[in-house]
Amino acid sequence: MHLQSSRKFGLSDVSDAPAYFRQLLQRLQAISTLRPSEFRTAKDKSLRAHRHDWEATTEPGGYAHLTADWRRLEAWQFQLSANKHGRVHGILVDEVFYIVWLDPEHRLYQ
Repeated sequence: MHLQSSRKFGLSDVSDAPAYFRQLLQRLQAISTLRPSEFRTAKDKSLRAHRHDWEATTEPGGYAHLTADWRRLEAWQFQLSANKHGRVHGILVDEVFYIVWLDPEHRLYQ
């Protein structure tokens, strides 16, 4: 299983879960129209997709719950909307983005 929910990376502190899920689904729908190369090089400031520099995060060990093979893959994040709803973290493999953490409070870089 890739998706991990915890107190830090989960939805327990989301005050308006319906709005969050609406925004999450809208962003996933928009991302699904992009080719992987477009996602990796997107200049869209509302998406802000980029790879993780684990040493600059609160989780320098990365996705510790994943197998070693999965931990070696490039970890990415994108935001749901400008300055609201936080980020989604995961791994991009071929044409599939595997969500690992939902980060509505943007805690990975605090």
